[in-house]
Amino acid sequence: MSRWLPALLLTAALVLPAPAHAQDPPKQETAKATIPPNTFFKGQTSSQYLAAEQLIGAKVTNKDGQTIGTISDLIVGAGDKIDGVLLSVGGVLGVGDKKIGVRLGALKLSRADGKLAVSLPSVSKEILGTVPAYEKAGATLKK
Repeated sequence: MSRWLPALLLTAALVLPAPAHAQDPPKQETAKATIPPNTFFKGQTSSQYLAAEQLIGAKVTNKDGQTIGTISDLIVGAGDKIDGVLLSVGGVLGVGDKKIGVRLGALKLSRADGKLAVSLPSVSKEILGTVPAYEKAGATLKK
């Protein structure tokens, strides 16, 4: 039995874990990330509105108060500036409609009872019938 004892002790030393030494936990970086200035909005101001909530889907009226179309999208141009809107005219529930491009300066935007009202005062339904459909560029942007 005495000759097996050294082999048993050596095997136990290799298999059993060494006693833990008291170590300080690794120091974690506690520096905060610096938010770059003039990059983010904290919240909506009274002079701002969100296009998806109030502009896209808005009914557009003419000078007589008749609904002549619905804004379906925004046209964004050079410098990522909104140049105009796509106005969906004609059709029923989006079927058979025609999309026409309208310059932003031609629209009259106003607020009534906290809601955005959009009008195109210089246009009638007859004029919209003669305006050609908006043509998209050949290449589309991919997400």
